[in-house]
Amino acid sequence: MGVSTIVRAAGGVVCRQLDGKPTEVLLVHRPAYDDWTFPKGKLRSRERDEDAALREVLEETGLRCRLERELGVVSYRDRRGRPKIVRYWVMRPLTGRFLPTSEVDEMRWVAVDGALRSLSYEHDRVLLRMMDAGSGQMDPGGQEPAQPSRTVPLYLVRHAKAEDREEWTEPDHLRPLTEEGFLQAEGLVDRLEGLPIERILSSPAVRCRETVDLLARTRGRPLELEDSLGEGISSERVLALLAEVAARPTVLCTHGDIIEHVLSHLVTQGVLQGGNLKMKKGSTWILETERRQVIRARYLPPGP
Repeated sequence: MGVSTIVRAAGGVVCRQLDGKPTEVLLVHRPAYDDWTFPKGKLRSRERDEDAALREVLEETGLRCRLERELGVVSYRDRRGRPKIVRYWVMRPLTGRFLPTSEVDEMRWVAVDGALRSLSYEHDRVLLRMMDAGSGQMDPGGQEPAQPSRTVPLYLVRHAKAEDREEWTEPDHLRPLTEEGFLQAEGLVDRLEGLPIERILSSPAVRCRETVDLLARTRGRPLELEDSLGEGISSERVLALLAEVAARPTVLCTHGDIIEHVLSHLVTQGVLQGGNLKMKKGSTWILETERRQVIRARYLPPGP
């Protein structure tokens, strides 16, 4: 989960088959790196991965293509040491003509066997081997395709509505849910029904524990208290916890300031767009992770 900004990119393995001949794939040569690779490039602000993949292929090859299927995700460190995630699609060319540029000065249609010899990077060769085996996660250092990627969800829950802070006279960590808050806790059970959950963690504060207590009892999971989810905890400590638990589907119930830390971090990484990010009491952010990195996030409003 780290503090380095994730570089997000998308590209295509463009394929054609002429007159019954073996399938050919399109390789591009980049003079700045003197390498042969697949066309790809970084996402623009607010751009969908699919749109970026089609745009980059068009810009680098001059070909307008259609998406056939998603092929997989390659993860590696770029030349500046930053974590980079590239999503690829199998594509078919429709129209267009290649014109050399300073970025890509040559392109070639090559049969798969020849492409495996011509590609400059092992992670591209792994990607090509995956082409007929469905989508999956590629290990750039491996010799064979990895098993399909396991996207692990984390459920970041803001505690439900609690008694008014200003009117509460006892220690704040003892402040309980209101009647409306308990209804939101019931709604959380419905909201997450059918989704995989292996662990349930909560801030020690009563209002957080009460928010996920019914969920824990319904799922038959122990409710684990976690100090790193407490109000006022540093963003570094929270992000470290998310990375630590990302191997298993986990619910984490916490406070508004902690949710804000995480969402701000995801904005800096390009996973979310900035602006008015929602985080109502009783709501949930589902964070989809691969290799302990958040790659997508979606918001679930509070129930019922």
